[in-house]
Parts: sequence; C-alpha cells; structure tokens
Amino acid sequence: MKNFKPTLLLFLFLGILGVSSCKKSSTKPQTAASSVSVKFNGTAYTATNITASYSKSQNALQIVAINGNVTTYLVVTNVKVGSFDLSTGGAAVTFSIGTDAYTATSGTLVITAFTSTTVTGTFQFVGTDLSSKTGTGTDGTFNTGYTTQ
Repeated sequence: MKNFKPTLLLFLFLGILGVSSCKKSSTKPQTAASSVSVKFNGTAYTATNITASYSKSQNALQIVAINGNVTTYLVVTNVKVGSFDLSTGGAAVTFSIGTDAYTATSGTLVITAFTSTTVTGTFQFVGTDLSSKTGTGTDGTFNTGYTTQ
C-alpha cells in the first residue's frame, strides 16, 4: 500500500494536467541548457527530450524526460524551493527503462531554484516495479524551463 500513494499522485496529476491543458496556456520556452540526468543502478542516463509544465491553479509541476526507451517522471505538488520526501506523497519520481517502471518508495527531491520560467534541483530515490524488483536512482539533477497552465 506504501507504493500506491506516490503512484496515485502521479496519475492524478497527469489527469489534472490533461484536463487543464485544454485551457489556453501561456507558453514559456525552455532554456537551451535544459537537462535531466540520473544514475540508475549505477548507470548514468541523460534525457534528450524534456517537457515541463506548471499548473498555477494547482501549484503543481510535472517534468517528463525521455531518451529512447528511458523515461524519468518528476511530479511536485505545492511547489516551492525546498526538500520533498518521496515517501509522503508531496512529490513523486518514476523511472522507466524498457517495460520496467520503478516508482519511488523513498528518497528526496529538492528544488533549489524556482522562478517564473525555470526550475532547478536534485533527486535520489529507491523504487520498486510491479514485480517488486528494486532499483536505486542517485545523483539526479534537473534544470529546465517550463510552460505555465
């Protein structure tokens, strides 16, 4: 049941974002230096395609970072500069490689800077997939512009 809360938060936010994306949004371009990277089980991954959006009405941020068959999802509610405990549901991280998706059951996500156009921070986590395999994400970083909804 512990895994359910972050996963539910992620899917709830994705649903809210999907509905709110039908509204007119003000688009802010991502900075040229946008990046998301993480070491997962010791192997470094860096995203080549990053999409980030912030729902002002929900005060929620979503970052989707993709490179081939590797995807990193970061979700934060009540966005502010500070530290978020991934086991409590204020933030969620999911790391997918191929058909395996690891949802963070513990760890932290830290927002070090949050401006009207960009967000920067770090994250680390231990996650499990549906077959109860565990994986560890370390040295996670993000620095990206976002669109505001």
